[in-house]
Amino acid sequence: MTERNIFERANGIYEEIRDIRRDFHRHPELGYHETRTAAVIKEKLQEYGVDSLEQPTETSVVAYIKGRKGDGRTVAIRTDIDALPVCEQTNLPFSSENQGVMHACGHDFHAAMMLGNAKLLCEMRDSFCGTVKVIFQHSEDTQPGGAKELVAMGIMDDVDAILGMHVFPDEDPDNFGEVLLKSGPMTTSADLVQVTVNGLGGHSSQPHLLHDPVLAAAQMIVLMQQIQSRYTDANETVILPIAYLRGDSAINIIPDKVEFGGAARTYSNEIRDVIEDQVRKIARGVEEMSGCRIDVDYVRGYAPVINDRELTETARKAVAKALGEDKAVYAEKPMNFSEDFSAYADVSGKPCTFMLVKAGNAGHFAPLHNGTNTINEKVIPYGMTAMVAAALEYLDENCGC
Repeated sequence: MTERNIFERANGIYEEIRDIRRDFHRHPELGYHETRTAAVIKEKLQEYGVDSLEQPTETSVVAYIKGRKGDGRTVAIRTDIDALPVCEQTNLPFSSENQGVMHACGHDFHAAMMLGNAKLLCEMRDSFCGTVKVIFQHSEDTQPGGAKELVAMGIMDDVDAILGMHVFPDEDPDNFGEVLLKSGPMTTSADLVQVTVNGLGGHSSQPHLLHDPVLAAAQMIVLMQQIQSRYTDANETVILPIAYLRGDSAINIIPDKVEFGGAARTYSNEIRDVIEDQVRKIARGVEEMSGCRIDVDYVRGYAPVINDRELTETARKAVAKALGEDKAVYAEKPMNFSEDFSAYADVSGKPCTFMLVKAGNAGHFAPLHNGTNTINEKVIPYGMTAMVAAALEYLDENCGC
């Protein structure tokens, strides 16, 4: 079967995979609770005839598909399967039946397309050597993320390279099918910064007798916004907005405690170290000056996704052959969201590449994680084709048979 046949075959199973996507969308499940989703995935994989099936955690599923042309390397293809705590407002006929939970990030597409990938690869066993390891990962959107858990369990031990993919809505409903690739940084890190300022509260008419946690928090927040301009190269990206600030009291009472926090993002693990170091130094300085006690809970979350240059070029070449040169597009700049896909390469040292697929919209554009977000289902064959073609291209290049 040629690369162009992959797209033809993907279109041939489009309705089946679309219906699975709608089923997943109707029955979304939060991270670590994807019980029904995992059961459906296992049932379909067994139906498609994968060589072996594992369930490393309660709600993750892993399958192996072995080529019959001979031994070779093992490439992993990974998808996420969890939904978000978002109230759906799309009015789709297959809207969420789980109140307050929605597939607002496209993971219903990802999971369904990965089942399609498995079906195609099972039917194509005679055309490739080596092994494809298919990973259906739980809890991408809930820190610390399912990827870290799977990597700690040895998911990458028998893998030589790994591929990932994410659909991306577009304001033009018919702008779907372009596959965006980029070597080097593709997404940012996501570290959680949570600060508690404990002071001495009291009557606001006597601030000289108090240790004001509001003022200390305000000073610290302002100083944290200077980390990028004073402690990192101007060409580096540092995103550190404060997302919440809490200090319940009355207008004439200075509280005993203030809490604030946000997420720190960057494209470099080295810059992550600088950010954490400076946040802690700022806390110590403001603590000394204010008389408050400042506790910093700095949690290392998702690392940046750093795409391997050679693997990315292999994927680009495969997508161009399978879908056309116009569909294999190098992204001009990385994305500023985060992905726990990074853990597979960051921890193991194995090469990875993470692709984005433009996915239009289904009549209403809204960003990911929004309750009105919709995606054009016609993207499904493009996503399947890109992933299968990239996996087979890698195995062909490293076949040795």
